[in-house]
Amino acid sequence: MLAIILVVVWVLKSFYWQRKVITTTNEFINNLTHELKTPVFSIGLATKLLEQEDVATQKPVIKLIRAQVDRLKNHIDKVLDLASLEGGKHVFTLTTLDFYPNLKNICREFEAITHLEDVHFEYDLKGEHYRIKAEASHLENAIINVLDNAKKYSDNSKILLNTTVRNKKLLICITDNGTGIAQKEQRLIFQKYYRVVDGNLHKVKGYGLGLSYVKNVVKNHRGKISLDSELGKGTSVVIELPLVSHG
Repeated sequence: MLAIILVVVWVLKSFYWQRKVITTTNEFINNLTHELKTPVFSIGLATKLLEQEDVATQKPVIKLIRAQVDRLKNHIDKVLDLASLEGGKHVFTLTTLDFYPNLKNICREFEAITHLEDVHFEYDLKGEHYRIKAEASHLENAIINVLDNAKKYSDNSKILLNTTVRNKKLLICITDNGTGIAQKEQRLIFQKYYRVVDGNLHKVKGYGLGLSYVKNVVKNHRGKISLDSELGKGTSVVIELPLVSHG
Protein backbone atom coordinates (compact mmCIF):
# COMPACT_ATOMS: atom_id res chain seq x y z
CA MET A 1 0.00 0.00 0.00
CA LEU A 2 2.82 2.37 0.87
CA ALA A 3 4.46 1.70 -2.49
CA ILE A 4 1.19 2.39 -4.33
CA ILE A 5 0.69 5.64 -2.41
CA LEU A 6 4.26 6.76 -3.20
CA VAL A 7 3.77 5.98 -6.92
CA VAL A 8 0.47 7.92 -7.00
CA VAL A 9 2.08 10.90 -5.23
CA TRP A 10 5.02 10.80 -7.64
CA VAL A 11 2.70 10.68 -10.69
CA LEU A 12 0.59 13.57 -9.40
CA LYS A 13 3.69 15.59 -8.59
CA SER A 14 5.14 14.96 -12.08
CA PHE A 15 1.84 15.91 -13.72
CA TYR A 16 1.65 19.11 -11.67
CA TRP A 17 5.26 19.98 -12.57
CA GLN A 18 4.62 19.42 -16.28
CA ARG A 19 1.49 21.56 -16.20
CA LYS A 20 3.42 24.31 -14.44
CA VAL A 21 6.19 24.19 -17.07
CA ILE A 22 3.62 24.37 -19.89
CA THR A 23 1.83 27.30 -18.23
CA THR A 24 5.09 29.16 -17.62
CA THR A 25 6.24 28.52 -21.19
CA ASN A 26 2.96 29.74 -22.68
CA GLU A 27 3.12 32.87 -20.53
CA PHE A 28 6.66 33.52 -21.78
CA ILE A 29 5.60 33.04 -25.41
CA ASN A 30 2.60 35.33 -24.94
CA ASN A 31 4.73 38.05 -23.36
CA LEU A 32 7.45 37.73 -26.00
CA THR A 33 5.05 37.89 -28.93
CA HIS A 34 3.23 40.89 -27.47
CA GLU A 35 6.58 42.66 -27.07
CA LEU A 36 7.40 41.91 -30.73
CA LYS A 37 4.24 43.65 -31.89
CA THR A 38 5.66 47.11 -31.09
CA PRO A 39 8.76 46.96 -33.37
CA VAL A 40 6.72 45.27 -36.09
CA PHE A 41 4.21 48.12 -35.97
CA SER A 42 7.07 50.66 -36.15
CA ILE A 43 8.64 48.93 -39.16
CA GLY A 44 5.23 48.84 -40.86
CA LEU A 45 4.76 52.56 -40.25
CA ALA A 46 8.25 53.35 -41.58
CA THR A 47 7.49 51.28 -44.69
CA LYS A 48 4.32 53.28 -45.30
CA LEU A 49 6.34 56.52 -45.16
CA LEU A 50 8.85 55.09 -47.63
CA GLU A 51 6.01 54.10 -49.98
CA GLN A 52 4.89 57.72 -50.14
CA GLU A 53 8.28 58.90 -51.40
CA ASP A 54 9.59 55.87 -53.25
CA VAL A 55 11.18 55.85 -56.65
CA ALA A 56 10.79 53.22 -59.35
CA THR A 57 13.96 51.33 -58.39
CA GLN A 58 12.89 51.07 -54.74
CA LYS A 59 9.34 49.84 -55.32
CA PRO A 60 10.13 46.09 -55.54
CA VAL A 61 12.21 46.19 -52.35
CA ILE A 62 9.63 48.22 -50.42
CA LYS A 63 6.88 45.90 -51.62
CA LEU A 64 8.89 42.91 -50.36
CA ILE A 65 9.49 44.59 -46.99
CA ARG A 66 5.78 45.33 -46.69
CA ALA A 67 4.87 41.72 -47.49
CA GLN A 68 7.34 40.33 -44.94
CA VAL A 69 6.24 42.76 -42.22
CA ASP A 70 2.65 41.65 -42.78
CA ARG A 71 3.77 38.04 -42.67
CA LEU A 72 5.73 38.59 -39.45
CA LYS A 73 2.68 40.19 -37.88
CA ASN A 74 0.65 37.19 -38.98
CA HIS A 75 3.23 34.81 -37.50
CA ILE A 76 3.03 36.58 -34.15
CA ASP A 77 -0.75 36.28 -34.13
CA LYS A 78 -0.51 32.59 -34.97
CA VAL A 79 2.00 31.91 -32.18
CA LEU A 80 -0.52 33.44 -29.80
CA ASP A 81 -3.18 31.21 -31.35
CA LEU A 82 -0.96 28.16 -30.87
CA ALA A 83 -0.57 28.96 -27.17
CA SER A 84 -4.36 29.16 -26.98
CA LEU A 85 -4.64 25.83 -28.78
CA GLU A 86 -2.33 24.15 -26.28
CA GLY A 87 -4.42 25.67 -23.53
CA GLY A 88 -7.40 23.70 -24.85
CA LYS A 89 -9.01 26.51 -26.82
CA HIS A 90 -10.21 25.96 -30.39
CA VAL A 91 -8.49 28.32 -32.83
CA PHE A 92 -8.95 26.51 -36.15
CA THR A 93 -11.99 27.28 -38.28
CA LEU A 94 -11.83 25.13 -41.40
CA THR A 95 -13.65 26.37 -44.50
CA THR A 96 -13.80 24.84 -47.96
CA LEU A 97 -11.56 26.73 -50.39
CA ASP A 98 -9.34 26.36 -53.42
CA PHE A 99 -5.82 26.42 -51.95
CA TYR A 100 -4.09 26.54 -55.34
CA PRO A 101 -3.92 30.40 -55.52
CA ASN A 102 -2.64 30.53 -51.92
CA LEU A 103 0.11 28.04 -52.65
CA LYS A 104 1.05 29.77 -55.89
CA ASN A 105 1.34 33.09 -54.04
CA ILE A 106 3.55 31.48 -51.38
CA CYS A 107 5.86 30.15 -54.11
CA ARG A 108 6.07 33.50 -55.90
CA GLU A 109 6.90 35.41 -52.73
CA PHE A 110 9.46 32.82 -51.63
CA GLU A 111 10.99 32.93 -55.11
CA ALA A 112 11.42 36.70 -54.78
CA ILE A 113 13.11 36.31 -51.40
CA THR A 114 15.44 33.52 -52.56
CA HIS A 115 16.42 35.59 -55.60
CA LEU A 116 17.71 38.33 -53.27
CA GLU A 117 19.58 35.76 -51.16
CA ASP A 118 21.10 33.89 -54.10
CA VAL A 119 19.18 30.71 -53.31
CA HIS A 120 17.92 28.46 -56.11
CA PHE A 121 14.21 27.73 -55.78
CA GLU A 122 11.86 25.99 -58.20
CA TYR A 123 8.23 24.96 -57.91
CA ASP A 124 5.93 22.77 -59.93
CA LEU A 125 2.22 22.90 -59.07
CA LYS A 126 0.35 20.18 -60.92
CA GLY A 127 -3.30 20.80 -61.67
CA GLU A 128 -5.25 24.04 -61.32
CA HIS A 129 -7.46 23.54 -58.27
CA TYR A 130 -6.78 22.18 -54.77
CA ARG A 131 -10.15 22.10 -53.07
CA ILE A 132 -9.60 21.44 -49.35
CA LYS A 133 -10.99 22.34 -45.95
CA ALA A 134 -8.49 24.71 -44.38
CA GLU A 135 -7.71 27.60 -42.11
CA ALA A 136 -5.72 29.35 -44.83
CA SER A 137 -3.40 31.55 -42.74
CA HIS A 138 -2.30 28.68 -40.46
CA LEU A 139 -1.70 26.35 -43.38
CA GLU A 140 0.22 29.03 -45.28
CA ASN A 141 2.42 29.67 -42.23
CA ALA A 142 3.13 25.95 -41.88
CA ILE A 143 4.30 25.64 -45.50
CA ILE A 144 6.38 28.82 -45.23
CA ASN A 145 7.99 27.44 -42.10
CA VAL A 146 9.12 24.29 -43.93
CA LEU A 147 10.46 26.40 -46.82
CA ASP A 148 12.36 28.65 -44.40
CA ASN A 149 13.92 25.61 -42.74
CA ALA A 150 15.03 24.30 -46.12
CA LYS A 151 16.72 27.63 -46.80
CA LYS A 152 18.34 27.98 -43.37
CA TYR A 153 19.81 24.52 -43.06
CA SER A 154 21.79 24.43 -46.28
CA ASP A 155 24.61 26.25 -48.05
CA ASN A 156 24.21 27.03 -51.75
CA SER A 157 20.60 26.03 -51.27
CA LYS A 158 18.60 24.28 -53.95
CA ILE A 159 14.96 23.94 -52.96
CA LEU A 160 12.12 22.33 -54.87
CA LEU A 161 8.41 22.45 -54.05
CA ASN A 162 6.11 20.24 -56.07
CA THR A 163 2.56 19.04 -55.67
CA THR A 164 0.78 15.85 -56.63
CA VAL A 165 -2.87 14.87 -56.43
CA ARG A 166 -3.21 11.19 -55.55
CA ASN A 167 -6.02 9.10 -54.06
CA LYS A 168 -8.14 12.17 -53.30
CA LYS A 169 -5.28 13.78 -51.42
CA LEU A 170 -3.02 16.76 -52.06
CA LEU A 171 0.66 16.01 -51.51
CA ILE A 172 2.97 19.01 -51.05
CA CYS A 173 6.61 17.92 -51.21
CA ILE A 174 9.46 20.28 -50.25
CA THR A 175 12.96 19.00 -50.97
CA ASP A 176 16.35 20.59 -50.24
CA ASN A 177 20.03 19.75 -50.63
CA GLY A 178 20.89 20.70 -47.05
CA THR A 179 22.89 19.06 -44.30
CA GLY A 180 20.23 16.46 -43.64
CA ILE A 181 19.04 14.89 -40.38
CA ALA A 182 20.36 11.71 -38.80
CA GLN A 183 17.98 8.74 -38.62
CA LYS A 184 17.88 8.79 -34.80
CA GLU A 185 16.83 12.45 -34.82
CA GLN A 186 14.02 12.15 -37.35
CA ARG A 187 11.44 10.70 -34.96
CA LEU A 188 12.08 13.56 -32.50
CA ILE A 189 12.23 16.50 -34.90
CA PHE A 190 8.53 17.40 -34.57
CA GLN A 191 8.60 17.54 -30.78
CA LYS A 192 8.21 20.94 -29.16
CA TYR A 193 11.56 22.62 -28.28
CA TYR A 194 13.57 19.79 -29.81
CA ARG A 195 16.50 20.96 -31.91
CA VAL A 196 18.98 18.83 -33.83
CA VAL A 197 22.54 19.37 -32.58
CA ASP A 198 24.42 16.92 -34.82
CA GLY A 199 26.91 18.28 -37.30
CA ASN A 200 26.63 22.00 -37.94
CA LEU A 201 22.86 22.33 -37.53
CA HIS A 202 23.27 24.05 -34.15
CA LYS A 203 24.73 27.10 -35.92
CA VAL A 204 21.17 28.12 -36.86
CA LYS A 205 19.54 29.90 -33.95
CA GLY A 206 16.00 29.01 -32.94
CA TYR A 207 13.72 27.67 -30.24
CA GLY A 208 12.51 24.37 -31.70
CA LEU A 209 8.95 25.60 -32.12
CA GLY A 210 8.62 25.68 -35.91
CA LEU A 211 8.14 22.02 -36.81
CA SER A 212 6.01 21.42 -33.74
CA TYR A 213 3.72 24.17 -35.00
CA VAL A 214 3.73 22.68 -38.51
CA LYS A 215 2.76 19.23 -37.23
CA ASN A 216 0.00 20.74 -35.08
CA VAL A 217 -1.43 22.65 -38.03
CA VAL A 218 -1.34 19.65 -40.38
CA LYS A 219 -2.96 17.45 -37.74
CA ASN A 220 -5.78 19.97 -37.27
CA HIS A 221 -6.32 19.86 -41.05
CA ARG A 222 -6.80 16.07 -40.78
CA GLY A 223 -3.58 15.63 -42.70
CA LYS A 224 -0.23 13.90 -42.27
CA ILE A 225 3.36 15.09 -42.41
CA SER A 226 6.36 12.88 -43.07
CA LEU A 227 10.07 13.47 -43.35
CA ASP A 228 12.81 11.63 -45.24
CA SER A 229 16.38 12.76 -44.75
CA GLU A 230 19.99 11.65 -45.07
CA LEU A 231 23.04 13.34 -43.61
CA GLY A 232 24.93 15.29 -46.23
CA LYS A 233 22.28 14.77 -48.91
CA GLY A 234 19.28 16.82 -47.86
CA THR A 235 15.75 16.50 -46.60
CA SER A 236 12.32 15.93 -48.11
CA VAL A 237 9.15 16.90 -46.23
CA VAL A 238 5.74 15.78 -47.48
CA ILE A 239 2.49 17.35 -46.28
CA GLU A 240 -0.57 15.27 -47.14
CA LEU A 241 -4.02 16.92 -47.04
CA PRO A 242 -7.43 15.41 -47.87
CA LEU A 243 -9.21 16.91 -50.88
CA VAL A 244 -12.89 17.82 -50.81
CA SER A 245 -15.16 16.54 -53.53
CA HIS A 246 -17.37 18.98 -55.44
CA GLY A 247 -21.01 19.09 -54.55
